[in-house]
Amino acid sequence: MTYLRSFFLNFLIVFFAARVMPGITIEFYEKVPNIGADILFSIVVGFLNSIIVPALVLLEVKITNLKIAVVGFVISYLSFIIISIVDFGVRANFLGIILGGSLVWIFSYFTNYLELKHLKMNK
Repeated sequence: MTYLRSFFLNFLIVFFAARVMPGITIEFYEKVPNIGADILFSIVVGFLNSIIVPALVLLEVKITNLKIAVVGFVISYLSFIIISIVDFGVRANFLGIILGGSLVWIFSYFTNYLELKHLKMNK
């Protein structure tokens, strides 16, 4: 799986979670000028989740499935906790943090696992 495909899939799952998951609400667009808050949130979290394997490669760390899972867990849940605290157009309550964070984390692990598998096949 290439990096751009991983970024696109992570963006889509975060956007889906922000739009569909119970406990997550999107406020009117005037809170974030010229762009929807859900799109901005999806781009940032999708980008962060898609660079887990490339970042571990750059750090020259031995990449394991556990490291991918832990980093993805921190990014996914922390992003939903941040939007529950900071009001920038997307809000999440406790249910939204649990459901949204879980969905994004599972999908992040899956895409990064495939990225790692692709990386090992090319070596």
